[in-house]
Amino acid sequence: MSAITWTPEQQQLISSNIAPGCTQDELKLFAYACQRTGLDPFSRQIYAIKRSNKLTIMTSIDGLRSIAERTGELDGSSTEWCGDDGIWADVWLGNKPPAAAKTTIWRKGSTHPFVGTALFRDYNANNQGMWSKMPAAMIAKCSESLALRKSFPHNLSGLYSSDEMEQAETVTVTTTATPAPALAPAAFAGDAKVFAAGKAAIAKATTIQQLEDISARMELRKNDLSQQQFDTLLELSLTRETELVPPAAAPSNDADPFADD
Repeated sequence: MSAITWTPEQQQLISSNIAPGCTQDELKLFAYACQRTGLDPFSRQIYAIKRSNKLTIMTSIDGLRSIAERTGELDGSSTEWCGDDGIWADVWLGNKPPAAAKTTIWRKGSTHPFVGTALFRDYNANNQGMWSKMPAAMIAKCSESLALRKSFPHNLSGLYSSDEMEQAETVTVTTTATPAPALAPAAFAGDAKVFAAGKAAIAKATTIQQLEDISARMELRKNDLSQQQFDTLLELSLTRETELVPPAAAPSNDADPFADD
């Protein structure tokens, strides 16, 4: 499994919007989580939040659904709500928030369904935002997250949705434009020794085959180089290739360049 490589522009977007306030080590941990889960941070399937100097990596409900669907074993789901009377209904029409939501997940090959039940009082942190506007939808997502983890523990162990985590601590994330100089330390500098060795090898190459061999080695060591270093080596290789290939004879003025051989 190859390591995730983000461009400098993507690193800036992650540092300022998707994982704000994270250190370099925390960004590496976040990159590993993206790699392990196969989730796309730029689609808001996974993101990170600092809670009291502690990194919390969370997924959206879409991220959990994506992982479950990717297994090829998800076989449908259904959600119900109930009030204080404990009577379950497949649609919530009450004027006040439901007391609980229950989601049932079916998995192919399993002899029984998996059920996740979430109580509204356990998850409604402050009755603000979407919890006040769409309480039935919010508690339904929490129950679905519970059911999905029960259904696919190997794939979803340790992954919690942001809707579930809101009851733990109220967090306000402010998106700000990060100045370019402040982002410089976040950029991967690359291995200077590998870069220097690549430049020397290209300069010493005397045949096209040698350049092709060097290009193959460059691909293998790509993760040790910054994007700028890799692009520089590529340009040097192309320049050296031009030097090694003799120019083609120019066609005479009478020749038709489009004529058939």
